[in-house]
Amino acid sequence: MKAPEFSSDTRWLNTDKPLSLAALRGHVVLLDFWTYCCINCLHTLPRLAELERAYAGQPVLVIGVHSGKFDQEHNDERVREAIAKYDVRHPVAMDDDFTIWNAYSVHSWPTLILVDPSGKIADTFSGEPEPGQLEKIVGRMLDDARKAGTLAKAPAFAPKAPVISTDFLRFPGKVLALDGRLFIADTGHHRVLIADKNGKVSAAFGTGQTGFKDGPAAEAQFNEPQGLALNGNVLYVADRSNHAIRALDLSKEKVTTIAGAGKKGSWSSGGGAARETDLRSPWDLSLREGGLDIAMAGSHQIWRLSFTDGKIAPLAGSGAENIIDGSFSRSAFAQPSGLWFDGDYLFVADSETSAVRILDPKEERVGTLVGTGLFDFGMKDGTGRAAQLQHPIGIAGKGDLVYVADSFNNAIRIIDLAKDALVTTLKIGGVGPLKEPQGLSVDGDTLYVADTNNHRIVAVNLKTNEAKLVALKMETRPR
Repeated sequence: MKAPEFSSDTRWLNTDKPLSLAALRGHVVLLDFWTYCCINCLHTLPRLAELERAYAGQPVLVIGVHSGKFDQEHNDERVREAIAKYDVRHPVAMDDDFTIWNAYSVHSWPTLILVDPSGKIADTFSGEPEPGQLEKIVGRMLDDARKAGTLAKAPAFAPKAPVISTDFLRFPGKVLALDGRLFIADTGHHRVLIADKNGKVSAAFGTGQTGFKDGPAAEAQFNEPQGLALNGNVLYVADRSNHAIRALDLSKEKVTTIAGAGKKGSWSSGGGAARETDLRSPWDLSLREGGLDIAMAGSHQIWRLSFTDGKIAPLAGSGAENIIDGSFSRSAFAQPSGLWFDGDYLFVADSETSAVRILDPKEERVGTLVGTGLFDFGMKDGTGRAAQLQHPIGIAGKGDLVYVADSFNNAIRIIDLAKDALVTTLKIGGVGPLKEPQGLSVDGDTLYVADTNNHRIVAVNLKTNEAKLVALKMETRPR
């Protein structure tokens, strides 16, 4: 079957000119149908980068087709930010109305479609590709085209250079405020910072380069660190793209891995010894008696790491991507990305259902405060499920008030548990609009916000709703 051509009015990002399949004759073209909210799409991006490196300088081109699920994902600027955040080097076609999606009969994210050098569809894959899978298929396609004399002599598109950040932070994902200190996941710089409330940074863990390495703070490496939890003098970190949990000894300034082995686990993992169990994108952490609760976004579950026996296993969620209440084993989540434990209940920002869930560890039951379904979202105040969020990623609280980083609404929402889960919007003054905030932490009367796409930490006075920026700067240590 001949691959359908892009329309002339397709909007293109990450390229200097519109592309057409006709102009790419002689190339192997891989179409990646994705949406940047989707964890399975994020799992696919490293496989695409591996393919691009393997065939650099050859007539192979990946084209992202961004068929956005959420309203926020139809905004060109937000998608450009996602391209920068996830280091996407290839061109991206904006497919807001699903025209390209429908032309190729796509049904789910992610879907990969290979187009051969003659312009015909050669293969289609749904779901996350395995390491090396694409390289083998593309290699055979190149060999066949070379023998047939139909292969282009040189690639028609040069990959974009990586974006160099000049900001102190780059896409900070999570923040934790405790004991007069701020702990910051500087996600885009692949490091973890420790600062005081005035922004003076006293320690940095990580070289700033992606990697998976234990050791002294200045030599250790992370890959998109996210959630943070403090236990005494140990800071635990959800090392999202390394699929691992790391422990930072703050007194010795040393990093060790306590769960995961640096590679993505399978859907069916039932857990086991923590260091021998492969995880799937742990996104947030919460300390609770004797261990850590983990928002395992990549398996749509809440996991539990026991400090007592060193075992890790699913705690709640069947693994199905859905919104189902009930017993821990029957319940279902959809990309849980934020956790907050109030001493009795565990609150969850359940991103893909635009929901806030609540776990009762004693009764082993799951309920829902806000949210109704995978495709039900918006910006609406109200009581309980009458309210709407859009892809929340962070959560924190104080007393009866739960604060939600309503990421794709660029807002902080408040759930008042004393008023039948009444949802309102926090009106913040003094710092300008938020852009996809993803992390929250409350300390006293201050709400700290990881204002992710603005590359900053914001401190909100909860008595006045006035906010200020935390001016981060490295502490100068005497030699």
